[in-house]
Amino acid sequence: MKDTQYKGVNTLLRVYETKLLTREDYEKMLRAESLQEALEVLKSTDYHFDDQEILLNKDFDSFLLYRLRMIYEELYEVTPNSEVVQIFSLRYSYHNAKVLLKQRFTDLSLEHLLIPIGKYPVTTIKNLVNTQQSAELNPIMIEAVNEAIADFETYGRVEAADVFMDTYYYKHMRAITDRLKNETITRVADVLIDLDNLSTVVRSINQNKSRSFLHTVLSSSGSIPKQAIINLADQGAVSILNELYLEKPYADKLQAVLSDSKDTINPMLLDKVIDEIVHELMEEGKYQPFGPMPVMAFMFAIEKEITNIRLILVGKDNQINEDTLRERMRPIYGS
Repeated sequence: MKDTQYKGVNTLLRVYETKLLTREDYEKMLRAESLQEALEVLKSTDYHFDDQEILLNKDFDSFLLYRLRMIYEELYEVTPNSEVVQIFSLRYSYHNAKVLLKQRFTDLSLEHLLIPIGKYPVTTIKNLVNTQQSAELNPIMIEAVNEAIADFETYGRVEAADVFMDTYYYKHMRAITDRLKNETITRVADVLIDLDNLSTVVRSINQNKSRSFLHTVLSSSGSIPKQAIINLADQGAVSILNELYLEKPYADKLQAVLSDSKDTINPMLLDKVIDEIVHELMEEGKYQPFGPMPVMAFMFAIEKEITNIRLILVGKDNQINEDTLRERMRPIYGS
């Protein structure tokens, strides 16, 4: 597909971008004295909700995820190749598969956790989990679900749902980026997978997980070989970072995650730095006049906007101070 085919949608994205929250909007929400005051600020933007109802039930996701779903549906309609949109929306399909697998494994009712976002309808994924076959879904997802069910039936591990859906999600993403044959999107996928592996191994080492556990939870779809990460695990997370990640273009950013003693990595700080690294990649891409990167950048922007709004609203509801909320916020895309 020619990059010039994205000219129309990229022009439309400039209109969408004007509806993103601005830094001034965030400032007003952060300075708000109460949840009600923060909601009043948000209500003046493109988010629609009954503030009195939200004050009672505190169900922020009811309107946040509704707006996100509407945006994804619009992007699916206007983007020349919908697989570009699927790179981001795919995680909701795998989230839904994970929820439905856990429901199957535990006989608990978990459908309130489903998120109706993405190419694949929830009913189609439910049918796959129930029957272990599907004519509509991608073979990678079918394999993922069958592997999780086989593991549970053999070992009785409910966590198989998490492990297999998380690793196959990246396998599915890589298959999409390989088909798109776009150098920048391939680089984005490399960064997303490599840094998620780093985050996973840091947490696993902190929890004294085994090498066999790392074999199970790390993705093989990144640019850094999974085995190379596992081989260094006994030497600690800092050794993995120094040996495998400090030659990457984003190495200077990763230096910030080292503790003062340089012998440990703060996992929460790492997650924030990962968002900053991806944000910089997206900032480069959003100004490309042609091609799919502006679509990718906008999806990243709206995802982080939802994350920041949820953070502020939950924070205001729990009387978390303004400085703490600022520290936890993800990069802001708006002006």
